[in-house]
Amino acid sequence: MNLVEKTCVAIRHNPLLRNAGWLWNAARPIYDAAVNAVGRGGLERVINGTDRLLIAPRFRGLGEAYEPEVWRHVMANVRPGDAVADVGAYIGLYAIALARRVGTAGRVTAFEPDAANHRFIQRHVELNAVAQQVAAVNAAVGATDGRIAFTGDKDIQNQIVPDGTPGSRSVPVVRLDTHFKDARLDLLKVDVEGFEEDVLRGAEQLLSDAARAPRVIYIEVHPYNWHLCGTTSESLLARLARHGYTVEHLDGTPVRQIENYGEIVARRESTNAHAARQT
Repeated sequence: MNLVEKTCVAIRHNPLLRNAGWLWNAARPIYDAAVNAVGRGGLERVINGTDRLLIAPRFRGLGEAYEPEVWRHVMANVRPGDAVADVGAYIGLYAIALARRVGTAGRVTAFEPDAANHRFIQRHVELNAVAQQVAAVNAAVGATDGRIAFTGDKDIQNQIVPDGTPGSRSVPVVRLDTHFKDARLDLLKVDVEGFEEDVLRGAEQLLSDAARAPRVIYIEVHPYNWHLCGTTSESLLARLARHGYTVEHLDGTPVRQIENYGEIVARRESTNAHAARQT
């Protein structure tokens, strides 16, 4: 954080001023103006103690601890020169950090269907000078190409919904097989509020090609939304196994059944190991 932010936070958390709501209401416009002026070139955040990023003032409330366990795991498994897809990229924090790690020989494609969040990805790409490494795609990723209904008022929990859902809007949707036709993908990260298997359904060709399939897939699973798209624990795990992936928790223990929200990691087996397990 910069000095202005640190000073304001320190004052705000002073025990003597804890109940001074009238003061904060009066001071907030001044604070907002000061942070916007100071942060015109980006506000610094050192995410999880490892990655220095610049963020737009709009996100000044963002702390420096951000999904620390998942973040560390993902960053430890990306390599220089990798081709990475961040599906459901929100405002691009992972995409920016990954871009720094893949370097000039790598590429990060950040898919985000929400138009406002997509604009912020573009802004963060600009602030962090990684335009050569990051492509921001304003689209959902799914099992078909075309358009799909999507909520637009739930911030980080926007999701695909049935056509005609009140408050939804139509957004583009693309298959990974279409976007990465004949191209390889080394690392795939998926956060799509329950439509995880639809992303995999749209990547059958990619996942079936040992020369192009991701060596590791990170999936934030949302079982409470699986009824919307016909996914079950069995169907998701079977699909990954069919394509030669073993699935584990972040701590390395095998995933036998998915019942709760969380992160799973799918690692591609060697061709020989997969063939042996299929016989």
